[in-house]
Amino acid sequence: MPTNFASYYDAVINWKKRLAREMPRLEEMARQAGGRVLVPACGTGGHVVALAQQGFNVLGFDADAGMVEFTRRRIETAVATIAAAHGKAEVRLLTLEGAAKLHEEFGAAFCLGNALPGLSAEGQLLAALRGVANALRPGGIFLTQNLNYDLRWQQRISQFPLLNGETPREEILLVKVAEYHADYVNFHAMFLAREKPSGKWQAHARTSRQIPLFQKLLTDLATQAGLGDFRFWGDFARTPFELEGSHDLIVATRKL
Repeated sequence: MPTNFASYYDAVINWKKRLAREMPRLEEMARQAGGRVLVPACGTGGHVVALAQQGFNVLGFDADAGMVEFTRRRIETAVATIAAAHGKAEVRLLTLEGAAKLHEEFGAAFCLGNALPGLSAEGQLLAALRGVANALRPGGIFLTQNLNYDLRWQQRISQFPLLNGETPREEILLVKVAEYHADYVNFHAMFLAREKPSGKWQAHARTSRQIPLFQKLLTDLATQAGLGDFRFWGDFARTPFELEGSHDLIVATRKL
């Protein structure tokens, strides 16, 4: 992945709006769980820093070196506010399956941003759930937020609203297209970037394969991984999940 892909992804995320929506629930659950907080597939690290700024001891990890480096810089920028809250933040390069190698017990793990459907190789998702479960203490909380694929698979939406943002150096546009197949979807993301104030537009594209992570499939695999006591919501306000109505599927569960 080119090194600027992480900054492009981060540029089109409205972090202020997103954290205002998600952090009250995450902070509540992290305080209930106690101990260290794990953020698997942490991306550009917005949640890692936000949780550390609330006084939590947070470890984020991602399998993408560009994302890890971006998160590391974000932590360095926020070091004063993290220290003032008596929090701690760190990031590592690690796959979801590799979480079993952490050799410590976390009170909570938050896997956000529709990360799990990207684990499309045979057995990869189950291995990832087992890895994260292994890193939790008994009774530890696992929360994951993904798209509602039960609804998406019916609607077969292929084009999505244009997103825009900017880095310190460039203007960014994101065009997203989904291409559906029998048992997977290719998700195409094209970033259009131009240097400020009026450079030429350059295209940067990547494709990722996603599996349709239906509610039943996720529940069955998580149960095999040693998780239980499931709760399902359609959003972070704990609106009950509706198979044919909710945009997201948020699952909260515990290590048995």
